[in-house]
Amino acid sequence: MTKSGPKPMVKEPWHPVQDLTEMQRRFCDYLAYNQGRTTYTEAAIKAGYNENRARIEGSELMKNPKIQRYYRYKVNDVNRSLAVNRTNYIQRLIKLSNKAENKEIRDNCAPLEGLIGKAAGLLVNVIQHVGESDLNELREEERRLKKINEEGLETQKLLNSKD
Repeated sequence: MTKSGPKPMVKEPWHPVQDLTEMQRRFCDYLAYNQGRTTYTEAAIKAGYNENRARIEGSELMKNPKIQRYYRYKVNDVNRSLAVNRTNYIQRLIKLSNKAENKEIRDNCAPLEGLIGKAAGLLVNVIQHVGESDLNELREEERRLKKINEEGLETQKLLNSKD
């Protein structure tokens, strides 16, 4: 006769997977991750059931209330993780941006970085309504900057030619 220790004060929370065998869990997981793209037979085979009885096993498994409960839980979990919300959207954009950067496709990074900034609320589109007098001032400033740029290029050419 062995003595057992004291019973825990708090009962461990119940989880639907506790009621299933490993093969039953794999069956449900395969179905949940391949919703609409697989059959009970294929899921039973992938879970490790005998190919000759896979069709019957798949059908019988889906009649089991414990399996139905875990399957609903798993489908909800999968769908929740695929839902588009702000956090998931930003994380996905960051992954895509990192992949583009790692593959040195730098042209694709800038638009992704812009989308990340907008989704995070860091970048905002600002629309300024400008009157005719303000527009003329902006055009004059643009001409002045172009002239300065051209003079700088000419100076650079002169310096390069002296070397």
